[in-house]
Amino acid sequence: LWSRELGEGYSSIAAAGGRLYTMTRRGDKEVVVALEADSGKTLWEYAYDAPFSAEYSMENGPGPHATPTVAGARLFTAGATGKLHALDLRTGRLLWAHDLMSEYKGTVRVNGYACSPLVYRDTVIMQVGGGGNALMAFRQRDGAVAWKRHDFRNSPSSPLLIKVGGQDQLVAFMYDTLVGLDPSDGALLWSHPHPSEFGLNVSTPVWGEGDLLFVSSSYGGGSRVL
Repeated sequence: LWSRELGEGYSSIAAAGGRLYTMTRRGDKEVVVALEADSGKTLWEYAYDAPFSAEYSMENGPGPHATPTVAGARLFTAGATGKLHALDLRTGRLLWAHDLMSEYKGTVRVNGYACSPLVYRDTVIMQVGGGGNALMAFRQRDGAVAWKRHDFRNSPSSPLLIKVGGQDQLVAFMYDTLVGLDPSDGALLWSHPHPSEFGLNVSTPVWGEGDLLFVSSSYGGGSRVL
């Protein structure tokens, strides 16, 4: 039907209301782009500075890695240097932003931050990985911190929302541990070790019938069901 150039990146595409939303990189800038699904025409772009400091190697490509998240009239995005943005879905206008690395001392991943935003009720939840900031929830309307908890280091994984016996749980595959939290306040419900070399727990856990949770990683981590 159509094809077009976008730019570098590994971000997947979010589709909603006849539009496509994704992220690319152009030089030292990351770009959030909205496309018309039927034609591929650019509807809007939002670009921001995202240079890599010396601690990043980015040997596997420059990112972005995370996929945008659509929530009502808002779009939430996370870039390879940990910059979180909330944008107006229709126009791309900036609503608010946070730098998860500089503001909250998140775990720097040398190949780039990769967590996709997860929406829960009126919050957006991110894996950050700083002391006391391992996981954080921000208010969707203004970016205010709703809660921040724990000291786990971060991984490239994205969190998952599940329901166990009628209870909502946030599952996060961190650096060397799999954890289950109460998504309303971040309280720890359970944890299980899952070490891998360099904390490369990359994939998102898979929730299945019978209350079974499957996790898997390379670099010596292996696979297990909880």
